[in-house]
Amino acid sequence: MTLSLMLLMSMQITEQAGHEYLGIFMFVLFLVHQYLNRRWYGALLKGRYTANRILSTVVNFSLLISFVMTAFSGIIMSENFPEFNIDELYSFARLAHLCCSYLSFVLMGVHLGLHWGMIAGKIKSRWPGFIAFIISGYGFYVFFVSEKIYEYIFLINQFAFIDYEKNSFLVLLDNISMFVFWTFAGYYASKILAKLQARQTRN
Repeated sequence: MTLSLMLLMSMQITEQAGHEYLGIFMFVLFLVHQYLNRRWYGALLKGRYTANRILSTVVNFSLLISFVMTAFSGIIMSENFPEFNIDELYSFARLAHLCCSYLSFVLMGVHLGLHWGMIAGKIKSRWPGFIAFIISGYGFYVFFVSEKIYEYIFLINQFAFIDYEKNSFLVLLDNISMFVFWTFAGYYASKILAKLQARQTRN
């Protein structure tokens, strides 16, 4: 899903047709992911809610809503499947797709970061390290300074600029770096909340 996401956010590489078919593939993966994690939904009303669990639950449901809205709005605007177009909703769909696609990108990074401790244990990773800090710092710069992606999420800028002349490697580098930054943010938010929870328990 992460690899598919990097390409979905790189329309310079996939172009419109590839973007739409990749979006369908991503949505199928999303449904499979929900099915494989169906026990999580069954456990929502069980157990105690720590700060980390509250954050994870909020992120997960926000991602669910955002991803469904991205898929729904994409179908409405589809050029390859015009039979699903709804002209009356096109303006709404364009803004929803702009906002929710980038929001889903951010939330997927945070979601991965919140679970990185578990993933790192399985793959014996020592991440984050120095290189991750560098990549994350560049991702912060791209997100907030050079590309100002946050303006799309808050609809400050309602028209996404896609530079089709930009080198494909640089496009992927920017997207990967931003994703690492948000994964990094989720990882450390989890660590900080866990420490605060432990301190509160001791007191």
